[in-house]
Amino acid sequence: GGAVAGSVREKLQSCVALGVLTSNSVMRLEVEYCTAKRPSITLRGSSRKYRQYYEELDKEARESLGEWRMLVTRAAQKPRIGAFEVSLVWSHNDYPYKVCLFSKLGSRLWPSSRLLAESLYSVLPRPSDLVCVRVTDASGGKGIADTHIVLQDPDSNLVVRSAVTDHEGSAEFSSIREGYYNVTVQAEGFSQEQALLTLRPGGDTKVIRLSSSPRSPNASV
Repeated sequence: GGAVAGSVREKLQSCVALGVLTSNSVMRLEVEYCTAKRPSITLRGSSRKYRQYYEELDKEARESLGEWRMLVTRAAQKPRIGAFEVSLVWSHNDYPYKVCLFSKLGSRLWPSSRLLAESLYSVLPRPSDLVCVRVTDASGGKGIADTHIVLQDPDSNLVVRSAVTDHEGSAEFSSIREGYYNVTVQAEGFSQEQALLTLRPGGDTKVIRLSSSPRSPNASV
């Protein structure tokens, strides 16, 4: 049976690292499967087999990927003969993403629902793995949206992760190790600020209060 190819895993991992695939993403597995009465002339296949694989994937997703409330849906387009194509579909900032996880037409194999689920389980950001950071004004009340946050290793200065805060001033980082990080915060209209913070996955949200007040638009930079 087929599993998720290494290149697909890398693509998903880069989506996670870039912050476009988060634990809050509403994801679904979209399946295009053949519904023809006689799926092929050479093989005496039956359309029932395609249906069974679909139901098996649906069951596996509910059991193994319940943490992400993963839905399994049928693709809207008319299915191709012999197709059993599985894609992960989600959107980020209203932009739709679609990554093909498995193609029967491409591989000539039937999928393994268990291997598909295991691959996703190992790559997807879990709510429990997250470090949440919130950037606020000096009062600690008002969240600052569209703030660039960069996490660096304090020893090597290598950039570990970067993100932009949402409309509530929050950003999340997945799959980072517990420890010290140099955190650089650049908010529109504020001075750039840096701090050395301990970040712990699954811990409370780290709040960074910007000590500077917003610069007036006509002030010299």
